[in-house]
Parts: sequence; C-alpha cells; structure tokens
Amino acid sequence: MLTQVKPDMVDEWLDLQKNEVNPALKKIGITSRNVAVAVLGNPYEFLSISPLASYSLIDGPPIFTRALGPEAGARLAAKLRKCINGQRTYISTRQDDLSVLPDAPALVSVTIRRRIASGKAEEFRNYIKNDLLPVYKKAKAEGKIAGYQMATRGLGANLGEVTTTTYANKFADLEGGTALFKMLGQAGAAKLNAKGAALSTIVETVVRRRIADVSF
Repeated sequence: MLTQVKPDMVDEWLDLQKNEVNPALKKIGITSRNVAVAVLGNPYEFLSISPLASYSLIDGPPIFTRALGPEAGARLAAKLRKCINGQRTYISTRQDDLSVLPDAPALVSVTIRRRIASGKAEEFRNYIKNDLLPVYKKAKAEGKIAGYQMATRGLGANLGEVTTTTYANKFADLEGGTALFKMLGQAGAAKLNAKGAALSTIVETVVRRRIADVSF
C-alpha cells in the first residue's frame, strides 16, 4: 500500500498507525507489517507491506469494522482519511528464487520499478537468476549489501512491471556506487546494466527508510 500523507499530518498519521491501526491489524490476524518512508523520492509517501495469506481476507466488511466494530472502525477510518491525500493498494509477489533476503529487517531499501519489454519476461527472469543474483549473493556474503529482492506487481498495479530492491543496514553503505559497481567495477557493471536495459525500462528509483516504531 502506498499512502500520500499530508505534510502537516505526518505525526498524527504515524501515531494512528502505531497506536490504533497496528493493534487492529493484529486483531484480524495480520502477522507482520513493514512501513517505510521515502527519503529520496516523495518524502510524504509511505509504503506499507503486509502478507496476504488469502484473498478471502478482503471479503466481508472493511478490516477496521471487523477488528473494532462498526462505530469504532468508522471513527478510525475517518481519522485516517483526514491525514492523507491519497492511497493505492496492490498485490506484489516476492520471487524467492530470484532473491537473497536480509537476515533481519534492513533500515535502507533502494527500489527500482521496471517495465518489462513485451515478450521478454522469461528472458528477464533468466537475466536476474544467472547474471545478477550470483553477484548479489556474493555482495551479501561480503557485507556490501544486506539483501536483494525481486517482486512482480499484480492486481491493483501496472501488470508487466517488477521491482528489484537492494537492502542496506545504513545509508553510508550507499557510498561508492551500486553493488554491481562495487563487485564488478565500472566496465563489468556497465555490461550487465546494458543487458538489463535491453529487457526492461526503469520507471523510477526510490530510496526508503524503514520505520521501526510502526512496523511489526
């Protein structure tokens, strides 16, 4: 879920997430939630990720109504609406076979949203698996990154797009260029980037910081 928060309502929105939204989510069985704010990108855009065990979770009354009852649920929904300019909810499916995940939640994430060229989906997967993933696995083993992840965007988003995310434990780890540059040098990184550019178009790159207080 991407949420655009009004600049003068950020503190109130975060307080609601911590003290009212998260308890309600836990009450209906949501097992985890990761909330991050854009640092390089829109600084008032917040990304919230939770697992969806089944589409049946979307059936029935709104989540806050189920968790808190009709009146309390409506009050919480109204308080949240007052804080935001807009919101978008969509499905994103992590590709575990194309990822090397962090050992613990990482502070920093650099996410690149890519649009795959027509008819190139399988070729792009092979590019990630055979060309990029071995480099990122080695980079994690050497402590240059905390992890790497690929996910496909589904219902609610633009189909045919994927996100690739590199994780770091601190912003200083971004110094010196990308993981590909650090591991392969300028020429090696340029060669792999050129191969990827023939298969996909970069739509945007966003650097985010995880907010531990409103994540669980």
